Amino acid sequence: MLPEIMSVRRLLVAVLAPPLIVAGASSPGAPALPAEAAALPAEAAAPPAEDAAPPAEAAAASHPDSASGPGAPARTAAAHVQTTTTRLERLAEKVIETGTPGVALATITGDGATTAIARGVADRRTNRPARPDDRYRIGSITKTMTAVVVLQLVAEGKIGLDDRVVRWMPGLGLDERITVRHLLQHTSGFHTDTMLASPPWSYDRNRFHYFSYRDLVRIALTNPEPRRTPGTHHEYSNTNYVLAGMLIEEVTARPVGVEFARRIFGPLGMRDTSYPVANPVIAGRHLRGYLQDGPDKPLFDTTTYSMSWLRTAGGVVSTTRDELTFLRALFSGRLLPKPLFDEMRNVGEFGYGLGIYPVEVPCVPGGVAWGHNGQVFGYYSAVFTTPDGSRQAAVGANAWIMTEDGTLNPTAEQVAAAALCD
Repeated sequence: MLPEIMSVRRLLVAVLAPPLIVAGASSPGAPALPAEAAALPAEAAAPPAEDAAPPAEAAAASHPDSASGPGAPARTAAAHVQTTTTRLERLAEKVIETGTPGVALATITGDGATTAIARGVADRRTNRPARPDDRYRIGSITKTMTAVVVLQLVAEGKIGLDDRVVRWMPGLGLDERITVRHLLQHTSGFHTDTMLASPPWSYDRNRFHYFSYRDLVRIALTNPEPRRTPGTHHEYSNTNYVLAGMLIEEVTARPVGVEFARRIFGPLGMRDTSYPVANPVIAGRHLRGYLQDGPDKPLFDTTTYSMSWLRTAGGVVSTTRDELTFLRALFSGRLLPKPLFDEMRNVGEFGYGLGIYPVEVPCVPGGVAWGHNGQVFGYYSAVFTTPDGSRQAAVGANAWIMTEDGTLNPTAEQVAAAALCD
C-alpha cells in the first residue's frame, strides 16, 4: 500500500524537484510489515529567497568554465562542494524531522566526487553523533547483491536463468515450475509473508535463533494461502532470495559470504561491508537501530539480532559510501556483461527487474532512476543511481518511524531519490 500523499509544503526540499513517484514495488525485509515506496511531493518552483545561493556562487557552481582570473577554478570547485553539502544537510534534516535519531546520506557525482554527511545521533543512550562512515543493516539492498552473484554464475555458464530450481534443490517441496528468473523477479508464487511473524514465531524469539536456509523455506511453505502459478504474478517475497542464496551455495560449493567477498566486496574495495549471518552484533562503529511498533509509540533498541532469518534476502551490513561504490560499479559495467545487465533491468509487466527496480525521478536524465530500498528491524536504507551510472545517492537511517495509517514513513527513501537531483 502507498501511504497517503503528504502535503507539498511539508516535504519541501532544497532541490525543489518535481514530484518523485516510485514506480517499482518493493517491500520491507521484515515479514508481515509490507511498505512500498511512496511519492515525494515537492514544489517545481524556485526556492524561497532564504534558501537560494548568492547569485555569483550559484553561477560559478553551475558554469565552472565561465569563471576567470587566478584561482577561479579552485573557488568554483569549493563553491560546488559547499552547495552539495548544504543541500544534503537539508535533505537529511527531513529524515530527522520524522523522529529518526540519526541518518547518513551520500552522493557520487559525474566526476567521481563523493559528498557524505550525517545528522542526528547514532546512539540515543550516549548521544554519540552519527557519522558519514557509520555502518548499518542495509536490509533488502542485499537482494541486489544476491542477484548480481546469481547473474555472474549465469554469465559463467554454470546455471541458466530459465533453469528449474528443483534441479539444484530437490526434496524441498518446491513447485517444479519455478525457475531462477522467477526467484529474482519475485514471480515464483511465494507469498510476502514468510510466516516468521506468525505464532509461534516473534521478533523476541527470533533475535538469537539461528535459521538455516532449509528452516526458512520449510516455514514459508506452511503458509496455507494458495500460491499463484510461477511466472504469472509478482509478489515480493524474502523466500525467493533465501532460495537464491541456497542456489549460490549449491552451484559454487562455497558459503554465500565467501562469494560476496570474492566477487563484490573485495574487488570493489568495500571494506566496511560484511555479511554477518550468524553473529548478531554489528562490528565496528555503527548506527544503533530503533523500532517503533506503532504510530506515536516510543522507540526501542533493536540493534542486536541474528540476520539468519533473512540471510541473502537482507543480511548485509554496509555504509553509504560502500553502497554507492557497489551501485556505481554495477551501472558502469564492472560486475555484469551487458546482456545480463539488460536482463536485470527488464521489468516486463511487473515493474521489478532482477533484484532492482525503477523509480520515477523527473529531475534526472530520462526521468527514471534505478536502485533498491532496505527495511529491516531498526533500519531504513535506500540507494539509487541515474540510468547512465553517472550519479548515485544512498541513505541509511536508524529507525522505523510509523505513519498514522500504520505504514512505514518513506521519507528516507524519498530523500535518497531527491539527492540525485543536481
